[in-house]
Amino acid sequence: MSMIFGVPVAVLSGQLLLGLINGAFYALLSLGLAVIFGLLKIINFCPWVHFYMLGCAFAQWFLFNTLGINYWVALFLAPLIVGTLGILIEYFLLRKNR
Repeated sequence: MSMIFGVPVAVLSGQLLLGLINGAFYALLSLGLAVIFGLLKIINFCPWVHFYMLGCAFAQWFLFNTLGINYWVALFLAPLIVGTLGILIEYFLLRKNR
């Protein structure tokens, strides 16, 4: 079995391929943000709803594990908290004409 730097070639090539895939994903995200910011002059995260989903998941985890709130109550409150935070950020930080 051939090895490079003590790592099998199959493992190294798999890691390189995963790195290229992740790099291409990040490049697409940054190009999308650059185009939207260049045309609209604001940062618009609307096409990437996974930011909202990730925020809701973290908020629900934080409410449930750290604050000890009931699971179902935290599941109900998390989207409301993240949505309110998003509205406040858009209004005070992103909007040009307040």
